[in-house]
Amino acid sequence: MKSRRGEGKLADFEIRDLRASVEGKEILKGVTLSINKGEVHAVMGPNGSGKSTLSHTLMGHPGYTVDGGVVTFKGKNVLELEPDERARLGMFLAFQYPVVVPGISMTNFLRTALNAKRGYDGKDKSKQVTPKEFRSLLKSELEVLHMDDSFLPRYINDGFSGGEKKRAEILQMAILKPEIAILDETDSGLAIDSIKFVAEAV
Repeated sequence: MKSRRGEGKLADFEIRDLRASVEGKEILKGVTLSINKGEVHAVMGPNGSGKSTLSHTLMGHPGYTVDGGVVTFKGKNVLELEPDERARLGMFLAFQYPVVVPGISMTNFLRTALNAKRGYDGKDKSKQVTPKEFRSLLKSELEVLHMDDSFLPRYINDGFSGGEKKRAEILQMAILKPEIAILDETDSGLAIDSIKFVAEAV
């Protein structure tokens, strides 16, 4: 997986010689990739080739060990940042297998995540999303994904079908509007109609 730009020009998102392992087994063996704003890159390969490992390593999953390399975004080596710091920087990962989070409703999660991205710390009200703005944003994105608002009071992915989980992931992406979106096999396990709705939303 290699991509070269003109020498001296750093891409908006730059992966250089990234190496990572899981439980002592090397999976990523020097991944280099340059991505600029507006580009779409598809990482392809057979099962076990490291696609999900790359996704999780970029977002800082603790189960993956970085053995070398640099990932540069907005002038920072994101490998030195905690997962929440990477998210606030503008990165997003849609999981291949979204996890259930009991006790946290979709509404509360989305509102809290959006406020965190805006830098709201509970003090500066000017950074807090207003109820009216939040409702309007939710309504718009739910329509694109052909989801109804019955999703919102439900716990994250709790009792969701495979298609509902994937659409919930894309709803999160639509609300947060990240600058770098990493989608890990978002179409896997989806019915034809769901694939169409998710593709339109992306």
